[in-house]
Formats: sequence, structure tokens, C-alpha cells
Amino acid sequence: MPTSINGNVRLTYGNHNHNETFASNTSSYTRTNKTTQYAAGGARAVFTGAAIDTGTMGANDPQGLLMIKNVNTSGSLLVSLNSGSAFNIEIPAGFVNLISIGVGSNVVHVKSASASQTSLGVASVTAAGVITFDSNVTTAGTYLMTATTSPDRSSSGDLYIVKTTADATTTGTVYDLDGTTKKDLATGAVFTGSTVVTLDSIVDYRYTLTEK
Repeated sequence: MPTSINGNVRLTYGNHNHNETFASNTSSYTRTNKTTQYAAGGARAVFTGAAIDTGTMGANDPQGLLMIKNVNTSGSLLVSLNSGSAFNIEIPAGFVNLISIGVGSNVVHVKSASASQTSLGVASVTAAGVITFDSNVTTAGTYLMTATTSPDRSSSGDLYIVKTTADATTTGTVYDLDGTTKKDLATGAVFTGSTVVTLDSIVDYRYTLTEK
């Protein structure tokens, strides 16, 4: 028999509260769709974009609901419902969307909102994790930082996370790869005024995707 679907969505906006519940069932089984599947998990989106993992769902199974959370503390997640042709949904850091995918066999794609920045010079670093660049980081977000000069860690060595909280800023905070432990790049002159880095934007997300 079809699988039941139900949920509750609540929004509080200042003094305004909006609470809705919903209930339905998946489509009836057919010769080509004999079971009801779903996919759930977590992953990391990058600027190039990619389809979310649909697990055991078949390529032709009709997709129904997508609940997806942007786990980042900085930087938006972009969502496409037409196989990456256009990314018309933007989910800010920390927010959740419940999306009805609609008709057709389109595949959900996700990406980060910011292109990579290369050859970005480092002006200074502090023991408290603060990093200042020679020029602006264009868009606020979360970035994987790779040193390419002094030191060169293009192919091996430590990588770090950098978070910025404003557009067109030269200042960010450096973390270990866990994204929460601030990193001291000053002690032992790990990074200096001669260091050059590449920043690749990343967005971590969690999701559940159902059949229609």
C-alpha cells in the first residue's frame, strides 16, 4: 500500500506565528514503481554543484518532498529543481526548507553560492584564529583554505576552514577542519605575510528526499 506522509511546519516572524500541518500518501504502486523509497543523509556542496544522493531510489522514481537544512553558520546553500539548469532557491545559513518538487523527472542539485578565489595574499594572522587578507573575500561564507605559496600545500599538508560574516571583507576566522576549533596560524610562523591561498566555498547540509 502507499506510504503515509505527514508533517508540521511552524514559522515565527516577530509577533506573527504561522503553524500548518499536512498529511497525504505516496502515489499508488505501478508496474514500474513497485515500492516506495526515500533517501536521507548529509553531504557537502561546492560551487560547481552536483545532484544530491538519491540512494536506492530509482532514476525514474517520481520525487516528492525535499526537506533540507543548511548546516553552515555562514554562507548560503543554492538548490535547483531542474537538474542544475537554474538555482532558484537560496537557503541561508542555519535555515531549513521543505520543498515540493513537483511533476517530471527532474533531479535536485545543490551548490554553494560563491566561486573560488585564487592567489589571495595573506596580510596577517593571529594566535586567536583571525586572518586578514590583502584583498576582499567577495562573499560572506564558509571556505576550504589551501595554502599555495609559503607554504605550498596544494597536494599535501594541512587544510583549514575560513569563515567570513560580511561581503567584501578582508577579515575572517580560521578553524580546524571540524569548523568549530579556532586555529592558531601565527605560532611558529605557520602563515606569514608571504603566504598565498585559494578559497573554495563549501556548504554542509542534511536532507530527506521522498518519492511522490
